[in-house]
Amino acid sequence: MTHPAPPSQEFAGWLAGLRSWAAKYPEGEGLWRTAAAQGLLSLAVPESAGGGGAGYEAACLALEALAEETGLSGPPFAMAAQMWACQEPLLEFGTKAQHDRYLTPLIAGTAVGAFAATEYDSGSDLLSLRTRADRDDQGHWRLNGAKTFITNGPTADVFLILARTAEGSALSGLTAFLVPRGAPGLHVGTVIEKTGLAGADLGSVHIDDCVLDDSDVLGGPGGGFAVLMHAMRHERAFILAPALGLMARALRRAVEHARSRSQFGQPLASYDTIRRRLVRMHLALTSARELLHATARHADAGTLDHGRSSLTKLHVSTEFNRFCEELPDVYGGYALLPETGATDLLADAVASRYYSGTSDMQMKIIAEGLGL
Repeated sequence: MTHPAPPSQEFAGWLAGLRSWAAKYPEGEGLWRTAAAQGLLSLAVPESAGGGGAGYEAACLALEALAEETGLSGPPFAMAAQMWACQEPLLEFGTKAQHDRYLTPLIAGTAVGAFAATEYDSGSDLLSLRTRADRDDQGHWRLNGAKTFITNGPTADVFLILARTAEGSALSGLTAFLVPRGAPGLHVGTVIEKTGLAGADLGSVHIDDCVLDDSDVLGGPGGGFAVLMHAMRHERAFILAPALGLMARALRRAVEHARSRSQFGQPLASYDTIRRRLVRMHLALTSARELLHATARHADAGTLDHGRSSLTKLHVSTEFNRFCEELPDVYGGYALLPETGATDLLADAVASRYYSGTSDMQMKIIAEGLGL
């Protein structure tokens, strides 16, 4: 098996072009499709599967650049959710027919994917899943249940839905299904109002006797746990790549503010309290970036494991929150004004502690990896 080399000079030129475009791109619905047309969604997909073959580190750099230049948190996060929780499982477990039907339009930006695992009464507790799929007399699957907190749910063209197909262990009792929007029995809910990640829509689905075939199963009957773990390994590792760009943008603007605003006849940047805050923000960003990029290189080398993914998610979300604890005090009362973006970024940071598994869940996984 071959792996892509570190981002090349050719990629550096492409990334510079992406930054130039993103810096001038007005906020609007065309962002997703235009970014995809430039190849962003396909970067981590091998050329053999129709992708760019640039690797995981390149994909993370692109998501980071998109967030930094646009200043948008939601759309890059939503793209990342599709890339890691939908495209990755399809790439790993999908058949040729499933690649043609779903993966190709997803990476081209002509379709949107959503991963639906969370339920109203169960999050990380897989044994509590109530969504079920049972065989009928004709050998079809009949899917019933409900899912919530689905990123891209309101607009998704295909849902990757996890359901229970047997009792007992999650290792063999779960199956993953690819359900297209418009399938009879699939009812897509409205947007869930939330704080933070503006532009990344959350939604719910209710499934009432949705009839599916074996061709709609991803990873085979009973393979749902493997699909879930593959998705989570990549999502936890890389879902926060856009946050690095948001932090870089916020730090740059905070430094400019400290240099330009004066108090008591001196620029804010001359006061040690402000300088220390900015240095701590720089440290948080640098630390988070170094670990996430190193983790991406592990993935490119084929050595990414669950412990490393959880460590990355935990560390980057922790540093993101530390960064945002310092940011408002650089601005003082001006932090409450929308143009600083300080309170919006704080909401994004708080959210980062919970999606793709809470910080406590990441600690549990890391502790188990240590033999605790």
